Amino acid sequence: MKKPIFLLSLAAITLGLGATSLTSAQAATWHQGTPKALRRTWIYNGRGDNKAYITYSKSISTGNLFALDEASHRYYRLPGYGLKKLKYQSLGHHVYRLSGIQYSPKDSQVQFDGQRLSYKLKLTKNHLHFYKGYRNYDRHAKFATMKTPKGLE
Repeated sequence: MKKPIFLLSLAAITLGLGATSLTSAQAATWHQGTPKALRRTWIYNGRGDNKAYITYSKSISTGNLFALDEASHRYYRLPGYGLKKLKYQSLGHHVYRLSGIQYSPKDSQVQFDGQRLSYKLKLTKNHLHFYKGYRNYDRHAKFATMKTPKGLE
């Protein structure tokens, strides 16, 4: 009589432990803003005139291409657009998923304006790797730059 009770209780404990181990792990949490290590200006040092920048602050990203000033042979930043109301998810090993609402520069409108966009990136000390688009951004420009001319700001 004691054996069936023992086996029933063992089966119940086994089922209880098995059910708790089947639950999936929680997904990564979304945090408001951007990771602190990301907050700076990153430069894409492409060939020819294929140069771009992206600047991250606490809750906004701004980016665009560089344009060449023919007179001084230096590059300047075109007016930027990007994402506002940023939030991020840490995926591990310095990989993040960022999400925000697209906004346009003054007096213009870009594609997907007002829509939520997300992208994935990997952050190291001196490099920023995007999994789509211009792939590798550095902390410093490898070309001559200047301030944006007054009429274009």
